[in-house]
Amino acid sequence: MKRLIKKGDPQRAQEIVLGQDAYLDALYGCFRLHNPKGDAFAPQREVELLARSGKTVRVTVPPAMKVALPAEQKVVNTDLFRLEEIGRHGDSMHLLTMRAGWNQTAGDIRRMIKLDKHGSFVAKVTGPGFEIPVATSSVLPLGRNNTWIGMILVHPEVRRQGIANAMMQACVRYALEQGKVINGLDATPMGSTVYGAVGYVNSYRLWRSVFQLAEFAGKPFDRQRVTPMTQTDLPAVIRYDASAFLEREDILRKLFEDGAGDCFVYRNDAGVVQGYCYARPGRLRPFVGPFISDTEEIARHLLTAVSQKLLENKKNATAFLDTPESKFADRGVYMERAFDQEKKPSGHRLSATLKPVRDFTRMYQLVPYLEADKLVNRFMQAEGLRKESPRVA
Repeated sequence: MKRLIKKGDPQRAQEIVLGQDAYLDALYGCFRLHNPKGDAFAPQREVELLARSGKTVRVTVPPAMKVALPAEQKVVNTDLFRLEEIGRHGDSMHLLTMRAGWNQTAGDIRRMIKLDKHGSFVAKVTGPGFEIPVATSSVLPLGRNNTWIGMILVHPEVRRQGIANAMMQACVRYALEQGKVINGLDATPMGSTVYGAVGYVNSYRLWRSVFQLAEFAGKPFDRQRVTPMTQTDLPAVIRYDASAFLEREDILRKLFEDGAGDCFVYRNDAGVVQGYCYARPGRLRPFVGPFISDTEEIARHLLTAVSQKLLENKKNATAFLDTPESKFADRGVYMERAFDQEKKPSGHRLSATLKPVRDFTRMYQLVPYLEADKLVNRFMQAEGLRKESPRVA
């Protein structure tokens, strides 16, 4: 499969020099920016492009390429800001996931964009002689009537300019224009305040966790009821998933194609589906999920089968699993708006080796009619906007 990032892949790059190649100038154009509300321009800096990798890359920008953002207002409220369909900028989305420390592969990015080619967006800072991608977002279709908002990512060099909020508004607007129900999103601690400003409320916490695959090596599981998923299983699995969560046929089919052989289904003696578990490759490590079952015992059988399958690849030692906080014996102590929690949950009910890494808050848009005007007024005041502003309308 062709790489999304054609030059300057942060997984391989030792140095990024702007002013010599138009592709690199666009992809890494965020380093041209002088942000009065955040990072100042620097002609040379050491940057950890792969979050939490410990590896830095030297980025060099000729001073003549500096682009100064307005000091008196946020860039989203100026003519410099433009938001459009993502088009050829899947590479920017992939770069942003790496800078955030996320696990998506190039295949994941392509899949998301293909699910609705009009539903993924890129934000740019533009002007005479420059067009700099600075953020991305996606509205992912779930069946005929539902959507899920995700991939709202902003380069650190242009934060505090209102861009995440503008991307969120664009996603909501697009979903509503398509006649879709916006079902929710999973927010990082940094993002939860942005989404709260547009009417989203907390539901429950999920923990992106890592577990040792070897924990399940050699363990027995019910091989009569747990079998590798096939194409013929998909219709029943899709119906089961819709009854437990939401209709998301297209996503399940695409994920099955990408993870064929690493997906399992549990059927009882009557042949009725009572659980399933997907696994797929990741940039950092394999990811286990979607994962749904009727009981904890069935979940343990499925996780054992998937783990043993992943262990057939000698490169796999650990895997990611997203799990609700309620699945831990000890939920720890949660500090609001802290990016890294000191006292994380422990004692997962399925895996003794599972360790939480970071948390997400599942949020849903629940704004009572009578509260809508108050919410808009608070937003206008915080952003310094008038009623006629396009961001308010």
